[in-house]
Amino acid sequence: MQTTLQYNQQQVYDIIVKRFIAVFYEDCIVANTTVLGSAAKVVFKTTGKEILEKGWRIVFENPNKKEKESGILPKFEKGEQGPHEPSFLEKETKPPNQFTEASLLRAMETAGKQVDDDELRDLMKENGIGRPSTRANIIETLFKRKYIKRNKKQVLPTETGIQLIETIQNDLLKSAELTGKWEKQLKDIEKGEYSAGAFIKNMKRMVDALVYEVRSETKRANISHAAIVQKKASKAKAKAKGGITAEKCPKCKNGQIIKGKSAYGCSAYKSGCNFVMPFKVHDKKVSEKQLLRLIKKGSTVNLKGFKTDAGLVEGLLRFDENFKLKLEPKQNIVKPKPDELICPKCKNGKVIKGKTAYGCTNYKSGCDFKVAFAVVRDKIGKQKPTKELVYTILNESI
Repeated sequence: MQTTLQYNQQQVYDIIVKRFIAVFYEDCIVANTTVLGSAAKVVFKTTGKEILEKGWRIVFENPNKKEKESGILPKFEKGEQGPHEPSFLEKETKPPNQFTEASLLRAMETAGKQVDDDELRDLMKENGIGRPSTRANIIETLFKRKYIKRNKKQVLPTETGIQLIETIQNDLLKSAELTGKWEKQLKDIEKGEYSAGAFIKNMKRMVDALVYEVRSETKRANISHAAIVQKKASKAKAKAKGGITAEKCPKCKNGQIIKGKSAYGCSAYKSGCNFVMPFKVHDKKVSEKQLLRLIKKGSTVNLKGFKTDAGLVEGLLRFDENFKLKLEPKQNIVKPKPDELICPKCKNGKVIKGKTAYGCTNYKSGCDFKVAFAVVRDKIGKQKPTKELVYTILNESI
């Protein structure tokens, strides 16, 4: 069948058609196989699956594809033998990937896989840790309590979180097995084989025992210690970055700059230092960057928008002799204009310089005064060119 579909569209079309056709095929029958082999009285074990009947898989087979599907074992006969040539394959184990929020949610759903007890593992298959409606909130609570942190897409434990796990010595409390035990007891309550009252009583007893156990451990102080260390490290990092609060008071030279609600001040205010540097000056908010420049260099740059009795003013801020802020309006320097030449012909317009000649600004009103640059240059000759000389030449050209 000829189609006008592009390559990507054709791929999507093929997938949809194959999926549709596969629905009408028989089931694929697969046997999960464990093969035990013996070589020199050493038993080797491998597990995988063996396809007994391909069924719908025939639709997706690619005859040109040489790669074998992973986990598929060839057909074995019990007791079969054959030559074996040993080979060595050297690899290094890799640590598991760091959790993302998505993979952490999946891990909570499939937490039963980590439980050794077969019965508890089966009970946790349906539920895992938490419920679909509560798992995201559980993770968010861990973020709020600073037990975990985000690093781009990764979810990493904080120092506080690591210390918490180390502090809790009871392994049951840290494993998914506890959830499995509770699930088993809840199932027994449903069947009438266990009392709800006994379940609650045992839970209270377990919590009391765990609290006593944690409180009696000397490691319990490590959590608060880790939090203090983290706090100090963050403060040191903030100071290392610099900023206005890392500066000494410019007035007393002893205190540190501190930030208040409406102004910066000095940490030695109790000792009598009254240094204050408001966030707003003349109704204009001054940035921390400019105030830092004021402390370091003695002034800000010229800033616009200061409200005064004369209206909005542009200027810079300095300290006066008492370290109070004062505004110095910008001094507008008027550049002297060059002398203007009155048109020698109409006596109203001004002489202007064009591309090839001097002319008059009143040319639109009929003044036809015009002197070419070449004429002026010829008349100047070897003399020193000055405005007075040019003006004289222009006057004489009428």
